[in-house]
Amino acid sequence: MGKPGTVVLWTLGLAVGVIVAAMAWHHLAYLDARRNTLHDLQDVFHPSAALHAVLFVKLEPETDLFDAARALRGATDAFSGAQTVYVGKAAMNGLPSSQLTEALGQEVTWDAVALLQFDDRSAYDRWRGDAGVRTVMEGFATTYAHGMKRSALANLVLEQWFLVSRVVQAVTFQPSVLPFEPAPPRSVRVATDEQRATTMLEERELGRDAILVANLLKTGTPEEAAANAQYSGAMMAVMARGGHGPMHIGTAVTLEGDADFDMVAFVYYPGVQYFHDLTGSTFFRDIIGDKQLGDTQATVTVPILHRL
Repeated sequence: MGKPGTVVLWTLGLAVGVIVAAMAWHHLAYLDARRNTLHDLQDVFHPSAALHAVLFVKLEPETDLFDAARALRGATDAFSGAQTVYVGKAAMNGLPSSQLTEALGQEVTWDAVALLQFDDRSAYDRWRGDAGVRTVMEGFATTYAHGMKRSALANLVLEQWFLVSRVVQAVTFQPSVLPFEPAPPRSVRVATDEQRATTMLEERELGRDAILVANLLKTGTPEEAAANAQYSGAMMAVMARGGHGPMHIGTAVTLEGDADFDMVAFVYYPGVQYFHDLTGSTFFRDIIGDKQLGDTQATVTVPILHRL
């Protein structure tokens, strides 16, 4: 092969090497955030038969959150075929599900959210029937569990999609919305919204570097889905630029009751202050009207698994 061909091969090899290195760096950055910032124990690869359960819990009055969460983790990790992946203290219950409100008879202000992994559905059913687990669950005022079928490959691909999106932003010189521009005060402020925002900022100690928003999502009408796609696209662009985004996505699976959701998503943001600034920005105010879903439960959490 002549010299031009050798140059082409070297160039291609260098390009491939740079791409692989960038993908590896991006994956390791995500993994570092997962392990050391969110204290999320999810294995990168897991069996396709695995079932995840999102457990929302409401404490009894005077019950200590950390004691209750520690008992839940202990009972789960002691059970064969089950493991605790993530536990978060609720910093704000942003969007209550109309389905859960109807099923539970009232809007519940959740105190914590846990993400658990089981070998399969039968392992989850055995876990729910275990005497030790039942004792722990009976100590909560209210609980609700919804399942998720999580594809390890799909989550890895999504992770790399954010890298591609960030590269495209850079080479096309797309303008950045960071740092966020505060939106002017609304003429009418809702007191409950102000209280929720204040409550979230009170979690600066635990949520200084990371929050994880637990979402149960039900797709709306075709018109709502089209509008929501615009909102999601704008949010994902910001996530790519900010170096954060979904840590878990999967197909929703009903485990109890009749509530019907299509997707489960746990989305990482770099701290309560960042999230507060995002949701109070002109950028967010301009796009939030496009967020249209059939139903959603969105709970903002701060990581506490490392303290259990």
